Amino acid sequence: MSKLARILFVFLTGITLLSSCNNGKSYADLLKEEDNAVKAFLADKIVINEIPADSVFVTLQDVPDNDTLAVPYYRLDSDGNVYMQVLDAGDMNNRFEKGNDVNIRFVRYDLKALMNGENPEPVGNTNPADYITIRFGETTLPSTTQYGTGLQYPMYFLGDECKVNLLVRAKLGFTSETATVMPYLYRIQYNKSK
Repeated sequence: MSKLARILFVFLTGITLLSSCNNGKSYADLLKEEDNAVKAFLADKIVINEIPADSVFVTLQDVPDNDTLAVPYYRLDSDGNVYMQVLDAGDMNNRFEKGNDVNIRFVRYDLKALMNGENPEPVGNTNPADYITIRFGETTLPSTTQYGTGLQYPMYFLGDECKVNLLVRAKLGFTSETATVMPYLYRIQYNKSK
């Protein structure tokens, strides 16, 4: 068997396995479920489909009674893969720069389960000693890229010690999970590594 034939065989086998996973749902079905979950989650939220021109986001401190429902979700990419709600903008005099090592702590919720009325158990690393470190702006380092590019978006706009709620579609989420087409809602804190 030629090298090209073997590659084609492996590719087709992978596609077949992918389409037979998830209770017989096709990849297209999973994408539709993801889209429905994202739309359902955002339906009762304030959504702003662009980044403020001055990059000054409404934060939790800006609204009366710290009402999270009054804090908008901002669409951070043109395809609607990442939406951010700013809880705390952090130290805007100490912004993130590409190449900074950044410690992140998060909990995340399975958005499909949440929208189906289930009460999914949050998963994450909230223990103060249990953080992950990523390098801001890195696109090749496996220790960073394994978490997807979506988690890096807030660092382009906010300062050290910022806290956000972040909706991330599977396409920009953890690379090991892209085939599951599972959107997640994260609550994340970013701190520059000392």
